[in-house]
Amino acid sequence: MINFIRIFYFFIFFNFFTSCSEADDKENTVNDELPPVLDGWEEVWSDEFDGETLDLAKWNILRWRPAWVNNELQAYTNRDTNIFLEDGFLVIQGLIEPGYYDTDYNGNGYNADYTSGRINTDDKFSWKYGRFDIKAKLPKGRGSWPAIWMLGENISSVGWPDCGEIDIMEHVGFEDGNIHGSIHTKDYNHMINTQRTGSTIVSTATDSFHVYSLEWSPNYLRYLVDNQPFFFVYNDSDGDIAKWPFDAQHYLILNLAIGGDWGGVEGVDPSFFPMRMLVDYARVFKQSDNISDIQVTFQVDMKNTNVNGTGVWLSGGSISSGSPGGLAMNPADNESEIWNVTLNLPINSNFTFKFRNGYFPNSWIGGWETIHDECGIGQYNDRLVNVGSADTVLTALCFNECLPCD
Repeated sequence: MINFIRIFYFFIFFNFFTSCSEADDKENTVNDELPPVLDGWEEVWSDEFDGETLDLAKWNILRWRPAWVNNELQAYTNRDTNIFLEDGFLVIQGLIEPGYYDTDYNGNGYNADYTSGRINTDDKFSWKYGRFDIKAKLPKGRGSWPAIWMLGENISSVGWPDCGEIDIMEHVGFEDGNIHGSIHTKDYNHMINTQRTGSTIVSTATDSFHVYSLEWSPNYLRYLVDNQPFFFVYNDSDGDIAKWPFDAQHYLILNLAIGGDWGGVEGVDPSFFPMRMLVDYARVFKQSDNISDIQVTFQVDMKNTNVNGTGVWLSGGSISSGSPGGLAMNPADNESEIWNVTLNLPINSNFTFKFRNGYFPNSWIGGWETIHDECGIGQYNDRLVNVGSADTVLTALCFNECLPCD
């Protein structure tokens, strides 16, 4: 099936999202008008947090000293002042408690000025692939660092970052409303400044509830807020687990850190305590048996362009995986000037992209095609593909042009 890329003559603002719901006067009111889960997913696990106490058959409550990771300032405790259920919500509460004293798992004493909570499903529930929906309202205030994320179940044997880390949602209080999604692996992590990260603006993130979601398949990770995608990581690892350790079980983590290497960049504002991260539910789904990813073949004709020695790449836009290098394309055959690549993409989705002449893994400058205003969209005049419900081979368009080469 051959389809032309559909081009729309209006601006679409990708990587920018604001809630369309009105903030309720009641601080803890849930917006029930948020979009439901899309068809094609079957629920396999959930916690609605409707009981009197946290369900310890599903969750572990962590106890950690300050600075155990990321130079965070808080002690994580198992007290009901830091982790508790209230009015149908999980509450993770950060407190100022100068002189707080506790002992670690080895019996060593420590002091802390802040306390907070962290829970996970390690050794109780873990998953490989699926959709993860967590409906939450984030704390406000400089120094807060809430996160919804996952770690590989094998972390105790292989360590971090080899186990893989999937950050479904992170938010730091000095950038109110800026939601981040990331991956960390042996080859892609913040310790060597190679992490793959995307972000979106949710202006009411600290005032209203929003659904933070991950769709995870063998082919990709797709991050969403209220069903609106904002970040996408494609599996181009060719089986290299240093790049893609995400074909293994991972467990879920919810926590509120105080300060630390990122959350504390601009200090901690004491006027916002107690800080509260509220969670309405956590739900896990598997993809229905009758739903599968769609194969889309991207093609570009390099007839009128001298090809860079490092080849042609599919990059930019929402398909870039948060890194400038992109996805490698290949010549269709030895005599053809057509380059192509086939990707497995979510059904009924859309992506922006450009073709890039040459591989520039560490720079957003160089090699980009220049698309005319009449067929490009958004700030960077990207191309747009709409993925339907059938495998598709896109028409080979001319590099730098809206149409096939003459």
